Amino acid sequence: MQEEWGWIIAIYLFLGGLGAGACMVAVFMEFFRKINQCVSSCPVTLVGATLPGPILAIGTLLLIFDLGQGLQKPWLIINLYTHFSSVMTWGTWILTLFIPISMVYGFLEVMDFKSEAWDWLKSRSWIVKMGKFHSFLENFQLKRTKQGIALVSGVLALGVALYTGLLISIVGPAVPFWSTPVIPALPIPILPLLFLTSALSSGLAITVDFVDSVLNHDSHEHMSRLPYYHLAVILVEGLFLGLLLFNANSSGGAAAQSAEAIISGPYSILFWLFVVGLGIIVPAVIHGMQSSRKKRLNDNICLANAVGVLFSSLTMRFVIVAAGIHAIL
Repeated sequence: MQEEWGWIIAIYLFLGGLGAGACMVAVFMEFFRKINQCVSSCPVTLVGATLPGPILAIGTLLLIFDLGQGLQKPWLIINLYTHFSSVMTWGTWILTLFIPISMVYGFLEVMDFKSEAWDWLKSRSWIVKMGKFHSFLENFQLKRTKQGIALVSGVLALGVALYTGLLISIVGPAVPFWSTPVIPALPIPILPLLFLTSALSSGLAITVDFVDSVLNHDSHEHMSRLPYYHLAVILVEGLFLGLLLFNANSSGGAAAQSAEAIISGPYSILFWLFVVGLGIIVPAVIHGMQSSRKKRLNDNICLANAVGVLFSSLTMRFVIVAAGIHAIL
């Protein structure tokens, strides 16, 4: 079993997926408000825009903490920016750009959501005294600028979501399970796609179900179609998860041993109870009920579903990381 990577790496991968997924949901709502019956200030967009930056910053700190050299010799981190043939360098640049840009997007979304906050900021005496800057703020195209920043954030969020899966899939053939392809004859790893759909599911859970049950902002009027989207994402995630285990088991060797450890071995309880049960079956039933009834369910059900999906997403990453077995060369 994989002894070097454990919960810290799993948490980093989870936070990366959660932040990226929440941002992608916010950007989707940003540009398709009318389709989703969200023509004014949307709490789903607010939550999805403000959470990613801090979440990714925390996740990155955890990764640096887990990398011993990151604490002992922090100046060596600069090397991560210079090896452009390395996937680690790609991810480092994506994260470096995404965290501040998503924070700017979150700030602009707050200013747009609470227009009085924007007016308050412009009216501050120290702002007024800065003549040219005050004039700039008075003529600032808040909505248009926010949409431009949102578009950039969305592209980077997609990169982050895919990268969290690509990061460990490139370790193959050292750990064959992690580089299991979508189709045996096609050398495209399935983990980036699985982590992308998981990120979207987590993003929908933290924004839609959180908004539904905690903020209670009459949010169902804003997202009557989102249960359909979440149901589709969950089904695709289940498909990718099944393909990962089936293809790994069919390939034999260390990959098959990893799949066996998940399906019927030491990680089977975590897998079937939390990953499959809480992450796929339960939310599929809940969102299927929401879609068929066309009305939101009890707040406690929505909150419990959100917690279940998030815990399942974290557990899935831990199980995949921990079950990785090194190939015998």
